[in-house]
Amino acid sequence: MTIKEIYHSEDISVRSFNVCNNNNLKDLNAVLKHYRDYQTFDNLRNCGRKSNEELTALCLKYLNFDSSLLAEPLRPEKKLISTISNFTRTQREIVNSFIEINANNLSNRSKNAITSFLNGNLKIRNINDRILSNDKFNFQDIKNVGAKTVIELKFFFDSIIDFIEKVEKVDNKNDLVVLRNRFFIEQTFSISSIPNEILESLSIFSLVDFLIYKDSIFDKNENIIFKKAFKIYESKPALIVDEMAKELNISGERVRQIRKGILENLFSNLQFLRYIDDDIYQKYYLDPHQQLIIVDEDLNKLINQTNNTNFTAEFNSILIYSYIPDKFELLGNTEDVLQPKTFNSRGRHNWDNFYLVKQELTYLFDFNNFVDDLDKRLNERIEETYWFDFKSYLSNFIKIEDITIIPLILPFAEKIINKEFDLTIDLNDNIVFKRNTVKQLSEFAIEALEKLCIPSNIEEIYKLIEKDFPETIKNKEALRGSLQRTPEIIYFGRSSTYGLKKWETEKEGIKGGTIKNIILDYLEDKNYPIHILELVNEVHRYREETNSKNIKTNLKLDPKNQFIIFNQGFVGLNGKSYNSKLCNLPKYLGKTITYYIKQNHIINRLYVEKYFSKQLGISLEDMKYIIEHLIEQKFIEIDNQNNLTI
Repeated sequence: MTIKEIYHSEDISVRSFNVCNNNNLKDLNAVLKHYRDYQTFDNLRNCGRKSNEELTALCLKYLNFDSSLLAEPLRPEKKLISTISNFTRTQREIVNSFIEINANNLSNRSKNAITSFLNGNLKIRNINDRILSNDKFNFQDIKNVGAKTVIELKFFFDSIIDFIEKVEKVDNKNDLVVLRNRFFIEQTFSISSIPNEILESLSIFSLVDFLIYKDSIFDKNENIIFKKAFKIYESKPALIVDEMAKELNISGERVRQIRKGILENLFSNLQFLRYIDDDIYQKYYLDPHQQLIIVDEDLNKLINQTNNTNFTAEFNSILIYSYIPDKFELLGNTEDVLQPKTFNSRGRHNWDNFYLVKQELTYLFDFNNFVDDLDKRLNERIEETYWFDFKSYLSNFIKIEDITIIPLILPFAEKIINKEFDLTIDLNDNIVFKRNTVKQLSEFAIEALEKLCIPSNIEEIYKLIEKDFPETIKNKEALRGSLQRTPEIIYFGRSSTYGLKKWETEKEGIKGGTIKNIILDYLEDKNYPIHILELVNEVHRYREETNSKNIKTNLKLDPKNQFIIFNQGFVGLNGKSYNSKLCNLPKYLGKTITYYIKQNHIINRLYVEKYFSKQLGISLEDMKYIIEHLIEQKFIEIDNQNNLTI
């Protein structure tokens, strides 16, 4: 079986495959022979701890290896045990730190087994007492361990012993830290040598820059996409999928798959930074107590100049977060911020920046819902500018019922809305959502009428808009068309005069539409016919130049045939059912009235109105309109004593 076939069918990583391939172990027989000869693979170039474990486990499978051979007692030299007893406090702390780092890299089974065996105490003194100085210790003493776990634990303790031997020769604290970091990095990433200046700098930024260069954080093909398809380096725009696919000669779908995998593994691949001693607070003038860290242009420049790196503010934010994940939460979607934007995700805010917020604040305030709500509001159609008191608005997103935390949240929320949405809080502490729609022609007209304050003709409206907003309107006809389509604007007959609909209720004597519209509205509310003179009075409230004859002619000629005219000048609506004697007045009632007056030569008007009101069974008010109409038509006359004659 070739090593390539083993890679595709067995549980070995691409790193282990490369170790075999680069050291001429081309098939299974060669791998097994090497193991028989050396009982290890860590003597191979670029073979780290994990690759050694994988290849050893592979050999055990095919050799039917007796795990008892690996269960031999650890027998460190007595000199080593004495060395541990004589360690300085600093040396002990460095060794304990090394143990903690490597214990976290064990498999869950191995870590649980050794932690249980040591009663949760993985300090060097306890390990020395329980294991290293215990002649009777055997790996088989640990419960629930198999051959593979025994191998992993043996490597774990061998690395501790090797590190102790190195620590013994170093006294200086910084040199001890460098030593620990070297062991840790070399084992984690299977790197045979790391430049001293990288380790001595104690810089997470320099270290990551070196590891990216060595294709250690991601494998070679992933690393190409990582460096070129994400915002990692300044002055190097991230490539989109199609550009990346063309450069690597692979499909766009494959690029998307690799890119997705990189994002999924990014933070786990950078978690080693937690174990690097880098005093970022002192180096970059950060306040250890500050609640929010934003890597702005100045801070990013300082980080890059200090470390001779060229990382973007976005990537430096991720590195700082990976170094202190137990203290801060990273706000901002990694996919949004690190990748070039070709489209926006729906239903949520698409982030432009990263923000490191103290974990305590994220327990109190829902920052994600806060920015999502802002995004939703700003992307909605805003017809009119509106605002909220900012503190009151923030109270919608607190996670506990305690509004006293709002002043604590406010400065950070204000920075986020400024950087993400370019919003500011006004002098009255309001957050303002400005109109985002194009101003319509009708709105200019409404504003003009508001200034004019009275019904105005189209010429006056046009001139005022041109004065305040030059070249807004093409011509008067365009304005006329807009006015006639706008429900907030009323017109007055055919005079090209316009006003605001609200004036009908706010001002006396204003009603839009034609005379016919005014009469139609008036009759709609009546359950009986109305005399033409009463209609004239209603029309005269809004239009002065008209009379009963004109109105009657107008109604008769209505193309929609909406009106019905009864005898003696009473008017109703077609389609309406009236139960009134006004609908059946005699056609020649006028002649009867004039004859009655003629017989009496001269008679008081009120007496006539009362007489015929009773005779016809109608109201005195309606009878008055009938008499008034006869006077208007000059069939009868009235003197200043209110007497009627012919």
